[in-house]
Amino acid sequence: MRDILAEIVGKSKPEVEAKKRLAPITEITTPKPKSFSAAFPGIIAEVKKASPSKGVIREDFHPEELAVELANSGAATLSILTEKNYFMGDIEYLAKISKLVDIPLLRKDFIFDEYQILEARAKGASAVLLIAAMLDQQRLTELAQYAKSLDLEILGEAHNAEEVKRLLDSPVTMIGINARNLSTFATDLRVVENLISLVPQNRFPIAESAIKGRDDISHLRDCGACGFLIGETLMRAASPGEKLRELIEGL
Repeated sequence: MRDILAEIVGKSKPEVEAKKRLAPITEITTPKPKSFSAAFPGIIAEVKKASPSKGVIREDFHPEELAVELANSGAATLSILTEKNYFMGDIEYLAKISKLVDIPLLRKDFIFDEYQILEARAKGASAVLLIAAMLDQQRLTELAQYAKSLDLEILGEAHNAEEVKRLLDSPVTMIGINARNLSTFATDLRVVENLISLVPQNRFPIAESAIKGRDDISHLRDCGACGFLIGETLMRAASPGEKLRELIEGL
């Protein structure tokens, strides 16, 4: 099966090493981050152009405009894709959006190096994503501790019960259950239903991927989710802001 995590990290490592040499970060000028977890319960609206499984999701992609629209439409927080090779993201999207909205921002990327976390802090993030499947326990703990030292919160991502346990045994602040199988790219909300109850409320259980409507949100909330990361459903909508208001209405 295709190992998409290994592919992404393999392409990202030389890019991060080049950045560390050519663009060292010696000073943080952005203000102390807003609390990401304090925004829950609520929706994490994701700003992304493409994905490895679906290709280009939104041709008419203007990240700053989308971010403002979603923030004004009720998003509790925003997830900003910064991985460029497979998601067509850019760290500068995060920097620009942080100056335009008042809600907390997540750097959504495949993080394996402290530099990526420092960069997220410097560009205005309030939280970073750490994926359990791509990090051993020691590295997961090291990166989470480093993020906390910079006043960043951490959204840990799990796909099975063993990964949930590993995240619970780490300093990760919030725990997301992703409905997407990273080998096949198939999504199944039953994965979230089965695993979300393993996450205590003080670790902010988050449902990720495959959420299409209010019924999904209501059901996952009943299963214990306090946050809902929604990307493709919003990015495919003619009006992402209107779609977000529709999802929130009545909840």
